[in-house]
Amino acid sequence: MPVRKIGGCLDTLPAVRNRFNLPLEKGEKVIFTAKNVDFTTETGRWLGVNSKLTLTNRRLVVDNGIGVWTVDIPDEVKACRKNNDKSVALDLYDSLVCGDDEHPIVMTGFVFMFSKKDEARFTEIMVNFF
Repeated sequence: MPVRKIGGCLDTLPAVRNRFNLPLEKGEKVIFTAKNVDFTTETGRWLGVNSKLTLTNRRLVVDNGIGVWTVDIPDEVKACRKNNDKSVALDLYDSLVCGDDEHPIVMTGFVFMFSKKDEARFTEIMVNFF
């Protein structure tokens, strides 16, 4: 089993305004937010359009207006990479399953599409973590 990273370097980043009023746990701070984020599974199945994304020093939280997706950065995210199509992919250690019994969605990662400015900042944060 791969060694899972500790989120310590995310703790060193400055806090930004909690634009989407995400409830925070003790010791947690918002380090990046973006709106109008589109995201899919690693195979291209759409999960959200014009979503709100909040990155804290511990979690990644995406609200697509129907549901909220949350992953723990050090425990669930294995890698981050910038794709050639100007998207950013996060690989997960374990598969996630959602949806219903008839139409389950099984994924091993997320792909995010940001505005150019937000993409650059998110990639800088996440690539440096890994």
